[in-house]
Amino acid sequence: MKKLLILSALFLIIGCSDKTKNATSKFIKIYDSKFKVKKSLEIIKNDLKSKNYNLTTTYNHEEDALKLKQMLYPTLTVEFNNPKISTKLISCNPTIAQDLPVRIAIYNDIKGKTYISYTDPEYWSLKHNIKDKECINLLFLIKSDLKEAVNKVIKK
Repeated sequence: MKKLLILSALFLIIGCSDKTKNATSKFIKIYDSKFKVKKSLEIIKNDLKSKNYNLTTTYNHEEDALKLKQMLYPTLTVEFNNPKISTKLISCNPTIAQDLPVRIAIYNDIKGKTYISYTDPEYWSLKHNIKDKECINLLFLIKSDLKEAVNKVIKK
């Protein structure tokens, strides 16, 4: 029993290691922000708005944790949608709706550093078997739009 508890504690420690900067795959983009969470969101939102993306959802994970009397560092999941782009992509393959609107995570680590992360839209072409040239170009457009918006907040 004692060995089981020690092993369980070890797996818990390993499983909860700091993964703020270590991407789980080459399709997860993670960047250091030079601003706090809310300011990072404001800058990204304004940039994407100029490209016809609407902020559709802001989900505050920290607030949910507090309701459960648990501690979680500031963590937001935000969703942005450009209806013109989404409509065309969904017409190529309706399963891509699983990944639309576009989701971005903005969060802090234990040291108070802020990170921005999102799934590279290029991955969606593989995940959803998108082969139509126009739709692939739209995925690259989303990728470029996200990168431009995030470049406004990241440390270079």
